[in-house]
Amino acid sequence: MAQFIPVLFIFVPIISAVIIYLIKNKFITNIVFLTQLILIFLLGYYVYELPNDPSISFIILGGWDERFAITLRNDSLSLLFIGLTIFMWTMILFYTFKTNSKYHKYLFFLMFLEGIFLAFLQTNDLFNLFVFLELITVLITILISFKKNGPSLKAAIYYLLLNTLGAMFFLIGIIILYYTYGSINMAYLATHISDHANEPIIKFAYIMMISGASVKAALFPLYTWLPRAHGVAYTSLSALLSGLLVKGGLYLFIRVHVYMFGYETYQMTEVLFYIGAFTALVGVILALSQKDLKQVLAHHTISQVGIMMMGLSYGYGLSYYGGLFHLVNHALFKSLLFLCAGLIIYEYKTKKIYAIRGVFKSMPLTSIFLIIGMLAISGAPFFNGYVSKTLVKYSFKADPFKMFLFALINIGTVTSFLKFSQILFGEKVKLEKRKDAKQFVSIITIGILCIIIGIFYKEIGLAIFNIDFSYVKLFDLRSWIDYFMYIAIGYVLYKYYISKDYKPVRVIREYQITFESANYLFIFYIAFLSLMLYYIL
Repeated sequence: MAQFIPVLFIFVPIISAVIIYLIKNKFITNIVFLTQLILIFLLGYYVYELPNDPSISFIILGGWDERFAITLRNDSLSLLFIGLTIFMWTMILFYTFKTNSKYHKYLFFLMFLEGIFLAFLQTNDLFNLFVFLELITVLITILISFKKNGPSLKAAIYYLLLNTLGAMFFLIGIIILYYTYGSINMAYLATHISDHANEPIIKFAYIMMISGASVKAALFPLYTWLPRAHGVAYTSLSALLSGLLVKGGLYLFIRVHVYMFGYETYQMTEVLFYIGAFTALVGVILALSQKDLKQVLAHHTISQVGIMMMGLSYGYGLSYYGGLFHLVNHALFKSLLFLCAGLIIYEYKTKKIYAIRGVFKSMPLTSIFLIIGMLAISGAPFFNGYVSKTLVKYSFKADPFKMFLFALINIGTVTSFLKFSQILFGEKVKLEKRKDAKQFVSIITIGILCIIIGIFYKEIGLAIFNIDFSYVKLFDLRSWIDYFMYIAIGYVLYKYYISKDYKPVRVIREYQITFESANYLFIFYIAFLSLMLYYIL
């Protein structure tokens, strides 16, 4: 049975989605929780059996030779993402169930998306990877536009067009590889890529695929779709987009850059590092200028993806695992922030930071977990964000300029959440206080995990990554001094500049990149990567 679990990962949520769509009954929608329980059991059983029978790590469909057949393959990376996917979907379903259980189509698309995303994580051939990528794009487009108003439709179309363009370039890379190697099996290519790795056509394929992945990951300057989508989507979808789905682009990057091509030269690491650094800086600058709760969080997703890229660019070592760990941690604290913000927006009937006050007295439980999320994302010791950020900077701790960039990003993050935290202060406001225990199941579970990981990170590092994280010290005096210094600088920056909303801040906030400009930026990005690769490899 264990051999067929990868297939069940895909079809259990899809079958659940179809049942919900066909049997339009408010009780039948509870099947989503049964689905998640089945997936949790299947994952536990699969991980238990895998060391005893490594052959179940892949399954060949159709009876063809492995080089040409449809294959599903799992390794430590895909299993990490599968576990994160099942957990995130379970939390989002708890959060959104009462609101959207009557919208059978919404749950249909949400569950169908889970099945397709699990297929995307497991596929071992590039063409099916492209197909699943496109299906994910279409399903997310439908979910973004689900409100069926003007802004949501515009944001959905913008997302669809830009991400389809990225997928098209990814497909060009696939075609080149198939023409050269006669196979699109990722495991086969990983072992044979060196046969032609230095040929210009293969380098071009690499550029096409990395560029396509960069759109999905919202890297600078290809991030423009993300804040538009977050601004109009349901809070549950925003949490899922930010916490997990945008990481699909980073998953592609790891598969292409680290596992398949292996272009891990010092110079290429530097290029990818600075792409991540500029992504993080731009994201945090844009976040500082925002007055909308969801837009602040959306732009911080861009910034945090940049931090992940800074670590992942090394391809190995503690910084690489720090980037991977930050990916997991970000899924937790960013979804926590979005879910708490969603409750606040619902109660206060506005997303404007300056219009929301007294949250701590009015919504104390929500406020406590909002504070946990803010401490985690800002890298406070004893929270999960501190651990992964400390690991990310391991490989460049001796480089003053890189450390300066990292410090700027952290100062910007702290400043932004000092601004965000203003909603907590003020007099108590009389609210409707809609009671839904399921929503707090999600919020409390994620919040507790942010603390548990921040304290028991050594044990978790060994269990998940088989890596010793003892380099991170919770009582490191320098780290505590740095964090309080970030708070002090951030407070001054917020108090005497950001809160005044000077013209430069307003200009940054109001500036919009059109779809035409986004295409020019995409062309620039491809040209830049091509130029760098030409001189490096």
